[in-house]
Amino acid sequence: MANRIALIGNPNCGKSTLFNLLTGLRQKISNLPGTTVEQKQGKWQAGNNSYTLLDLPGIYSLYSESDDEKVVVNSLLGLEQSELPDKILFILDASNLRRNLLLFSQVAELKLPMAVLLTMNDTAHRKNLAVSTEKLESTLGVPVVKINPRKGEGIVEIHSAVANARVSVLQMIGNTGERLYAFVTGGKKEGIAAETLSRYAHIEKIVAACLHSNEAAGKSWRATLDYWLTHRIFGYLIFASIMLTIFQGVFTFAEYPMSWIEQGFAMLGEWAANTMPQGAFSSLISQGLIPGIAGVVVFVPQIAILFLFIGLLEDSGYMTRASFITDRTMRRIGLNGRSVIPLISGFACAIPSIMATRSIKHKGERLATMFVIPLMSCSARLPVYTLLISLAIPESAGFGPFSLRSVIMTLAYFAGIIAAVCISLFFKKRNQNTETSEFILEMPTYQVPRIQTVLVQMSQKCMSFITSAGKVIVVISMILWWLSSYGPGNAIEIAETDVYRTTQKIPADLYSDEQRSIDLAEARLEASYAGHLGKFIEPAIQPLGYDWKTGIAIISSFAAREVFVGTMATLFRGREDNPETIRDVMKQTTNPETGKPLYGLPYALSLMIFYAYALQCMSTIAVMRRETGGWKWPLIQFTAFLALAWISAWLVFNLTSVLL
Repeated sequence: MANRIALIGNPNCGKSTLFNLLTGLRQKISNLPGTTVEQKQGKWQAGNNSYTLLDLPGIYSLYSESDDEKVVVNSLLGLEQSELPDKILFILDASNLRRNLLLFSQVAELKLPMAVLLTMNDTAHRKNLAVSTEKLESTLGVPVVKINPRKGEGIVEIHSAVANARVSVLQMIGNTGERLYAFVTGGKKEGIAAETLSRYAHIEKIVAACLHSNEAAGKSWRATLDYWLTHRIFGYLIFASIMLTIFQGVFTFAEYPMSWIEQGFAMLGEWAANTMPQGAFSSLISQGLIPGIAGVVVFVPQIAILFLFIGLLEDSGYMTRASFITDRTMRRIGLNGRSVIPLISGFACAIPSIMATRSIKHKGERLATMFVIPLMSCSARLPVYTLLISLAIPESAGFGPFSLRSVIMTLAYFAGIIAAVCISLFFKKRNQNTETSEFILEMPTYQVPRIQTVLVQMSQKCMSFITSAGKVIVVISMILWWLSSYGPGNAIEIAETDVYRTTQKIPADLYSDEQRSIDLAEARLEASYAGHLGKFIEPAIQPLGYDWKTGIAIISSFAAREVFVGTMATLFRGREDNPETIRDVMKQTTNPETGKPLYGLPYALSLMIFYAYALQCMSTIAVMRRETGGWKWPLIQFTAFLALAWISAWLVFNLTSVLL
């Protein structure tokens, strides 16, 4: 029995909504062979019959070279390990019949059994459009069924349409399969524009026969809304307001669940440490595995909230308009309009932002966007900036009407933006001799977002992050635990003995058990492999004004940038929740050779610029590896940003040391 059915259609035609409705939670998502494009596959139980549904990416034409469009072609031709579908359900947007029929005419000539599901009928009605299903079915030669997946209407009739699916009688050009195979395998590509024009000549006749239109009567309010949303000035102001709301929402709404997750895992780690027998295994679980899992799960609220907002904007029809108004600006630096959402979202967290670049069709532009997103100063850098600014800048210092601290903080954010623009221009220059992407938009109709669809897509993105990037994050966290818990030979035992020997004669009223615990933690860290690694890299970071303790903090913050503050709290006997206590101890530390403050303004500014540029977030590296399909680009990105960070920090440290 034919049971493998492919869903094909234009973007925003209701295909994914139908797929989610038919399959429910019986879905699995995996990357298609040789690409980073996700394939959604699910089971549809219709009475006694069970079908495998394949939700192929939405496309406008089979003749294209973006990853998702190639996936559809490969599936229809059985190329690159793809399995041919037994039948096709073509989702046809009744409110945009002319555009949708172009893709249908190409698919029809591949001679696979088909049925048409007519969606967006309520939208067509609002636009005073009426499609005759009888005439359309007669013209196309395949079953045509009106459905509304948002309301669950017409779902029962789909089973009958599948049973009666047949090869379409519509033949406009012929030999599409051979021409398409030649196109995707590197053959002749000229003549496609002429073929498209020829198809549209036939399509106009079909539309004239099957569509009754009084579209002008329904355009007034949509035209007014489009005028303001795409206005050369007000369009940007509206877009900025919406993005500010989203940006603030990601910060505000994620704060409490992230705090609860951190507290919950901290309690779990404490419980494991107190309940399990003391030893290496207990330490591995409480200080390695549990914090590693926490480092994955803690990002889920930000990912969920960001993709919830993006899903609502996409489903409402606004996202296309946002891409339209920003395209000209983005294209000047080698990106396109779809890059702006991920870039702005990068100020909250780079991880969901890199995942959000999947909407960018062109490989080069998507890669350039992913590459520069980590330069947007994310929320994890904020604790580092706060500590360093409070260390070096007096609270009373001002710059005109503004606090000098706020000015320095703003400059740290702009440093990342400027670097991102320069690197994007480099990508543009590098790709100037290659074919650039087209950015042809047809504005989708406005509609009320379907919450169920948005929530399903949001949960899929979260699970994709947990199951893929999470594996790498947990492994690296456990490696960092091992490096900070063990040392060569009996170095840690010797360090502990030295602490006890040095402090045993100090009166109890002058030296508390809490202070001894802090000293022991510092001694263990210095004697560990992480401490030795800090000493080892000290010659490389000394020109930047850093010592081995800063080196340890830099290494430990690969788990998460904000770990820098906790490490410095341990090293300088402060409290992690109060940067002022760390600052006071650091401020009193002097360079033994010069007698000058070791952690002064040159040190603080140098380290801020280092953290602004260096790619130190292993979660970001893991997501980059997943999204690019390998380690090549994450390693290039890590190396390039590390070099940029070192050179910039060296310049800042030496210039400020001379000037101050």
